[in-house]
Amino acid sequence: METLSSCRPTAWALYVFLEDKHIDPRLSSPFIYHFSLFPYHFNLSDRHYSKTLEQKLALPLQTRNAEELVRLLDSFSRSEQRTAGYMLGERLLLECPSDAYWQMTEALVRYDSRAYLVTQMKTFLVRMERGTASLSDKPFARLAASFNDVERQKVAFLILPALARPEQVEQFFRLMGIGKGREQMVYLVRIDTLPCLFLLLRSLRYIEHDRGEVLQVARQLMKRGTGSSFNLASIIKVAFGLEELTGTFSLRLQPYQIARLEQSYEAFCGSVS
Repeated sequence: METLSSCRPTAWALYVFLEDKHIDPRLSSPFIYHFSLFPYHFNLSDRHYSKTLEQKLALPLQTRNAEELVRLLDSFSRSEQRTAGYMLGERLLLECPSDAYWQMTEALVRYDSRAYLVTQMKTFLVRMERGTASLSDKPFARLAASFNDVERQKVAFLILPALARPEQVEQFFRLMGIGKGREQMVYLVRIDTLPCLFLLLRSLRYIEHDRGEVLQVARQLMKRGTGSSFNLASIIKVAFGLEELTGTFSLRLQPYQIARLEQSYEAFCGSVS
């Protein structure tokens, strides 16, 4: 999977980059993939488990000593660090109390973001599903505020597909410092979930003066080819008067119906899904 440059591009340039490079097609999946996040979830293979390492990791976790955990990891070989990372993310920090999870997660990300950020955010998603973590947790807000551009993109594309309500998506964007309009569209246009599609429709109002960009978004949705994205393209055609957008649309709407779809998530889901 290709990575983005550490320089901060314009929002639309980044959108075009993502589209041209076809970065990680899983990001547009409509499914909440919590149970595929860890290939060895609750069933660690021998390659990802060591009784000796588990015993060493247990003490700093029990005493909630994040500094000691980092010192311990730093003393490990590369191979041991990889195994310890799997064990921490897939079991040890998945099952521990919330305050201990966040204390260790913040320390791990500060210690080596490249090694631990994605693993710990996957753990965060599973804990969210279990009700033992949430976007409202203050440590998550601290982490989000510290992310650089590349980290922000990685976390956004990991977490956004798993959020079940538009309000959660909006909360996530606020925490990540991702502004409304084009900045959010960079992400929304890549994710084929109903909450993200709903907010994408609303975001288009920020660029409705630029007919070319709106048309580009609609064509991208049609190219994706899922039922919900194709139906959204049909809505966009009516909402923005894109007569040049051609296709076989099964969804038939009148302009007066559009306002309700933009205002009501339930009405939107009834039309798009």
